[in-house]
Amino acid sequence: MERRDRQENLQTGKDQPTVFYFVRHGTTEWNQKKRYQGHADNPLDEMGERQGALLAEYFRDIPLDLAVTSPLKRAVQTLEYALSTQPREVPVIFEPGVMEIDFGDADGLVEGEIRERYPEFYRAYVMGLDRGHAQAPGGESVPDVYRRMRDSIMRVAREHPGKKVIVTSHGSAIQTFLNFAAGHPEDQIDRIILVNVAVSCVAVDPDGTPHILYIGDKHHVPEELQFSYGPAPKA
Repeated sequence: MERRDRQENLQTGKDQPTVFYFVRHGTTEWNQKKRYQGHADNPLDEMGERQGALLAEYFRDIPLDLAVTSPLKRAVQTLEYALSTQPREVPVIFEPGVMEIDFGDADGLVEGEIRERYPEFYRAYVMGLDRGHAQAPGGESVPDVYRRMRDSIMRVAREHPGKKVIVTSHGSAIQTFLNFAAGHPEDQIDRIILVNVAVSCVAVDPDGTPHILYIGDKHHVPEELQFSYGPAPKA
């Protein structure tokens, strides 16, 4: 896992890469209870607010040109913290294409309930045995999310070349774009554990080639505020 030091001096301009900072939102009550949370529009809880506040310092010295956010409350609230130390107003795009996977009938369930009611989805998605073909019951497949995340972010890169863009999104959704950027096809994606308010950075060249600069930077999050839906990655 690499830190942001590699990209802080990147220049902006139309002949330069578009730099994306992907931020997983802060925690919600459902996160804390390990309930699967797709399109359910839950706000940040007290821990999520504390996590979000940490982003103000993270982005203080990174001048952002544009913000793209999932329209779900937890992502919008997280973005507000991240933009609070910017020296000027940053335009915001509310983009449904960067929303979390729609878990359909599994939304709001805990793992044990999913295992009992939807064993095929449990094995493919929760256990991670075949995430590239996982289909949420009554909801989206992981490849569905991969394609809409890819298309949304690459559209922003084309329309805003050479800019620095923050994207506040969700754990599974960000994972799919990182898989795309790493060159993994939609049916062969890996799970990447991201703690809440971790930051990942991808540069997209003017020709549309993505380059991962770092994944899951959490140096700004004290250990007592680090939370994820699985074993946290090592620093």
